[in-house]
Amino acid sequence: MDTVSGRGFRYGIGGALVVFVTFAVKDLAARELSLVCNRLPPLAQTVAEEDVRAEEAFCSIDFASASVAVCPKVWSTSPGALVHDLAGTRWDGRAQEFEQQVCADGSRARKESRAELAIFKSSINGRDTSGTFAPSSLLYYHFSRLLQTRIDVPVAVIAEFPVESYHQRVVKPGQRDTVSPRLKMLHAGWQEMDLALSDPVAFHHRRELFTSDNERIWGVFLLEEGRRYGPEVNGTRASGWGDGQNRDFQRTPAFIALRTDLPLAEAVAVGKRDAASDPIMGKALGDTLPDAQVAWWMHELTELVILDTIFRQQDRIGNIDYRWRWHWQENGDLRYSYADPGREGALKLRVSVLNDNDAGVRSGYANYAERTGMLEGWHHMDLDLYRRVQALGADLASGGRIARALEENYRLSQREARGVMRRAVEVANRLRQRCEQGALRFDLGLTSVLDPAAAVEAASTCALAENRLEPD
Repeated sequence: MDTVSGRGFRYGIGGALVVFVTFAVKDLAARELSLVCNRLPPLAQTVAEEDVRAEEAFCSIDFASASVAVCPKVWSTSPGALVHDLAGTRWDGRAQEFEQQVCADGSRARKESRAELAIFKSSINGRDTSGTFAPSSLLYYHFSRLLQTRIDVPVAVIAEFPVESYHQRVVKPGQRDTVSPRLKMLHAGWQEMDLALSDPVAFHHRRELFTSDNERIWGVFLLEEGRRYGPEVNGTRASGWGDGQNRDFQRTPAFIALRTDLPLAEAVAVGKRDAASDPIMGKALGDTLPDAQVAWWMHELTELVILDTIFRQQDRIGNIDYRWRWHWQENGDLRYSYADPGREGALKLRVSVLNDNDAGVRSGYANYAERTGMLEGWHHMDLDLYRRVQALGADLASGGRIARALEENYRLSQREARGVMRRAVEVANRLRQRCEQGALRFDLGLTSVLDPAAAVEAASTCALAENRLEPD
C-alpha cells in the first residue's frame, strides 16, 4: 500500500494517498489541508514510465511543507488552484506569506516560485460561469493512452481536499482577488464555489463537486505546457463563438487535406493552397510550412475529432497548444527528442497539446464536433488508429472491460457513462462505413506522415477481426 508522509502522521486507504498537514499558525482550521489522491487504473495494458512518474509526483506533493503554496487561479474563466514549489526561492519556508502577498498576481506567483507542481481543477457549472467537468480531463487522459494518440494529453489524477480548509484558503481569496469587469466570468465561478462550499448539502450539483459524504471537494491534478497555436490550427475564429468558429476550424490546411480524395502529398498541397486563400490564414501559414507538418496535423486532427466527438467537447477551438519536438524513425519505431538529436533526417515538428479538456462529457454541453460535422468526409486515416477505434467500439457495445471501467472508475452518472459508450460506438460505426465505401486511404502511418511524397496506402478489409487496442 502506498503512503505519503506528512508532518504529524500518515496512512494509506486502498489505492488512495492521504496526507495530513499542520501549519503552526493561528488560523489552523483554515490552513490545514489533507490531500486524498487517487490514481485510476489505466485502460491501456502498456503504461508509459513517464505517465507513472507524473502520477506519482502529483500524489507525492508534500502539503505539510511550508515551502508548498496554494494559490487561487486569478486568470482565464474558470476557478481552480495552483500548487507552487517555493524551495530554493526567497519564499522558501514562507508559504503563508507567499499566499497572502503574491498569489493575487498570478503571473508574479509563477515567476517567483521554483515550479508549478499541479493545477487543481474541479467541476463548476453555474448559470453565469464557464463550464468545467473534472471527469472529462480524466477520460481524455486515459482514452488518449488507450488509443495511443500522437497528440499530447496531460496526465490527470483525482485529488480531494477538506471543504472548510479549501473554502478558506483558496475560494475566499479567489473570490476577493477577481473583482474586476475583465474577470466577470471567473469571478462568477468563484462566487458559485463560495455558494457551494458554504453549504455542500444544499448545492444543486453536489455530486459533481463533493465526495459522497460532502466532507471533501474533489477534482483533478494536472499540469499544462505548451504555447497557443494561431489560425494555422485553431482556425481564424472569424465567425464568432459556437458553431461559427468550429466551422472556421475546418478551413485549416490539415482539415482541408483530410477531406481531399487524393494521394497524401497532393492532398497536403491542396490543403495548403486552399487554406491560404484566406488572408488571415495565409499570413499565419507563411511560405515555408513543411508538408510533413501538415500531414502530422492531419493525423492529430483525426485523434482530436474522435476524442471530442466521443466526449462531447464544448470548448476546443482556440484552446489547442503545441510544443516543438524532433522526430525520427529507428528500427521502424518513432523516436523523439526536445533537443536537436543531431541525426540525419530528423524533423522538427510542432506537436499539438490538448491542455484544456474539462468542458466535455457532462449532459447539456454542446458537442460542436458532432453538430458541425467534423467526422464527415474524411479520406485519410492511420490504419492502426482505425483498428483501435473499432476495437473500442466493439468492447463498449458488448459491455467489455472498458465499458465496466467507464461505469465504475470515473465518477460518472449512469447517463453520462452510457452517453460516452453510445457516441464511441457511433464513431466506430461511421468510420467503418467510410472504410467499406472505399472512401478511406490508410496513409497516415508514421512513415507516410514524416515523408508525404513517399506515402504508402495500407490495405484493410475493414473487418472487426482486424481490430486491436494493443500493439502486436
